[in-house]
Amino acid sequence: MTQPPNAAHHFDLAYAEEDMGRTATAFTHTASTDRQGLVVAGKCPRCHGQTSTEYRHGAPGTGTKGLRSWLAGKQPEPDPVEDAGQLLQETHFCECGHPHPNLPQDAPFIGCGASWRIEVLNRGEAG
Repeated sequence: MTQPPNAAHHFDLAYAEEDMGRTATAFTHTASTDRQGLVVAGKCPRCHGQTSTEYRHGAPGTGTKGLRSWLAGKQPEPDPVEDAGQLLQETHFCECGHPHPNLPQDAPFIGCGASWRIEVLNRGEAG
């Protein structure tokens, strides 16, 4: 599902757990501030809010080699390019930070409830 690049954040869109499937909206990945993971950022394909999620190296489901093994010297340093490729297999969730109407108190993320998979993941500028 492709969205216009300048779509405004729909703050009044009610929370709904909705699988958006694969999105052609481009996302970026950058190293986390402590260099121990990757941050994936872009616009939610449902509410168009700016969303970002940090994935730690070795986190379950990311297909990485494992930070603990790396720190113990049993594995090579995590490869950000390899880890980024694994993130194309992940299901991502809206974390726009806006409490959309009807947001349940026990919602796992503050956002509109959307989930999706990324087709385009570009390397972002280091911050």
